[in-house]
Amino acid sequence: MGSEEKGLPEGAEYLDPSSELLHDVHMTLRSEPFRVVIADDDFIFIEGIAALIREWGEFKLVGKAYTLEETYTACARYKPEAVMIGATFKGVSCAPTVRKMLDLNPDLRIFVLASMGESGHVLDALRAGASGFGSRDEMSSSRLRSLLWAQACGDIAFSGSLGTILQGALLGDSHVTNAESAIAEGIKMLGNREKRVLALLEEGLSNAEISKRLFLSEPTVKKTIGSIIHKLHVSNRTQAAVLAAKVGRSEYLGEAGEG
Repeated sequence: MGSEEKGLPEGAEYLDPSSELLHDVHMTLRSEPFRVVIADDDFIFIEGIAALIREWGEFKLVGKAYTLEETYTACARYKPEAVMIGATFKGVSCAPTVRKMLDLNPDLRIFVLASMGESGHVLDALRAGASGFGSRDEMSSSRLRSLLWAQACGDIAFSGSLGTILQGALLGDSHVTNAESAIAEGIKMLGNREKRVLALLEEGLSNAEISKRLFLSEPTVKKTIGSIIHKLHVSNRTQAAVLAAKVGRSEYLGEAGEG
């Protein structure tokens, strides 16, 4: 067993992604704040979010947008690292714009903010490549900050009761086609470590949480997730978690042990 798979040295601690200490550590490792664009058709909502982000030195609000066209333009002009976008603009899904922004910058992190009743639009955005979603009706200051940190750390981010509603939509969605056969093919290529990581992805754990649970370094977790995505022929960790949830962990985890 390599050193990366061993437990932490005595006295070492993992840091919660939303902790103040980790914010400070991250700022020492970055030369610039994490660049964010926020986009929604509700002016008051955007101004409220903008006021919060401006209070946090680890983030920099580089643009605001009130239409889908403005959102894409802001993405192209300001080159953010993350975009927080409303699920719909005047009833129109954000999904096509999500896809266009990712075509422009494949490394962009896109977080969808949705109201109740918009789970279908969130699902479309996830298919288009969004990396997380949350309920705008339950967005406290601390939760918003944690979600932005999840995006900055490259983690998937689900938030609020919307997650429960969306899970049902994901599991019953006819567009997640041939999930069982996709898993059956991919599972043959997964090692025990990959199976265990996939199970924790299904639970919605962050890279840091998976690292702590399995006693792996975070770079190893990230590399393992990349391997899972490749072997399951999906685009991102969200889709891998969806397939895993649809099939059921007893079908893919099987006898995967600790070795």
